[in-house]
Amino acid sequence: MPRPEQIQFLIYPPSKELIEEWRAASKERGTSLNNYIIEMVEMSRRSENSNQRPALSKEVTDLKEENAKLRNEMRLKELVLQKYENELYVLRHDAFSDTDQPGQREYDGRLVIALRRGRTMGESEIYSELGIDTRDAEAVKLVSNQLKGLMRYGLIEETSSGWRWIK
Repeated sequence: MPRPEQIQFLIYPPSKELIEEWRAASKERGTSLNNYIIEMVEMSRRSENSNQRPALSKEVTDLKEENAKLRNEMRLKELVLQKYENELYVLRHDAFSDTDQPGQREYDGRLVIALRRGRTMGESEIYSELGIDTRDAEAVKLVSNQLKGLMRYGLIEETSSGWRWIK
């Protein structure tokens, strides 16, 4: 007999075997047959409501595609930025392209600061510190000419492991 606050509902299962399977399953769960049936109905309803899995899967796929696209765009922009930085370096330090020309030259402050740290630096480490692409022959030549100029002034020396500040 249902309690006054409960509603009674009558179920006609298709077979006795099915009822026995439900009873066995409810015993395994440690609940009454009535509660087991209610749990199963509610679980089914929730799974239907949360059957947004295909939509979520599509959204994840779309986001992955967008992420890949944005990563590619970022790589391209980084390459363009690197190219512009190399061009800017060449323009700023163009005075070092011909070391035989007389005149005043301004050395790259980042180069001087890096060398003054007191440790020996290889050329690849210097290029990395300055943000120079080693494939840019003009920028590499300008850095090399600056290093030679600093060596002529007796400020740095070239060792077997790289360049070192001596003053």
